[in-house]
Amino acid sequence: MRIEVAVMMQVHVPDDTDLDDLNLEIDETGIRFVSNGETVADVNSIEDYYIDDIDSGEYDWDEDDEE
Repeated sequence: MRIEVAVMMQVHVPDDTDLDDLNLEIDETGIRFVSNGETVADVNSIEDYYIDDIDSGEYDWDEDDEE
């Protein structure tokens, strides 16, 4: 089964972080928050998190790939 999960996080980043360019990268090595090509936070910077929503409805994931 494939589900859609919305997770809310409180993360510490440097004060001068460009929030307009902030991206979340997740891969086999972990979680990183990247801004302007530089890692500004990692899993150790996450202060708190919770699952906000889970949807297991009939969603066709392949439709998004075609756009």
